[in-house]
Amino acid sequence: MSTARDVVLIGVLIFVLATALFTTFFMSKAVFSSMLDVSQINNSAPARSVLVATDNLSSQFDYLVFALFIGLFLAMIVSSFLVGGNMIFAFIYFIIVSIGVVLSTVLNKVWVDLTYNAVFGNTIQSFPISNYIITHLPVFTAVAGMIGLIVMFAKPYIFTGGVEGYE
Repeated sequence: MSTARDVVLIGVLIFVLATALFTTFFMSKAVFSSMLDVSQINNSAPARSVLVATDNLSSQFDYLVFALFIGLFLAMIVSSFLVGGNMIFAFIYFIIVSIGVVLSTVLNKVWVDLTYNAVFGNTIQSFPISNYIITHLPVFTAVAGMIGLIVMFAKPYIFTGGVEGYE
């Protein structure tokens, strides 16, 4: 049932990465804006250009979350195909995916409470992709679980001598 655990792991990893990058983005914006205001730090053009370039790099954090989401989703599909499954375990797979959906609902609530906190201000506007993925994380978890279930249990059973019906 490694694929069912992969579905739960996708939700947890996406949440952890998005939360870490969200807080890092908030802190980096505060630090870089205060560093740009200090004349002793940014008294040269190269120093200002490095600070601005680093500040612009932190604006790309949202795409990291999206890339990880797509990569983990594709890896889950591939591992579902490669892992052998018996239909007897489909019910257990379904139960684990259901637990993953409940867990992703909790993570969704934590994300909303965290990101819409007044301390962070308008930082959430810099994370539209991450916000969409995590606010719809229960749906994505359910879809990923069902796709994994179909891929894992609908493929032909492989014997040592070849695929059944194709010998």
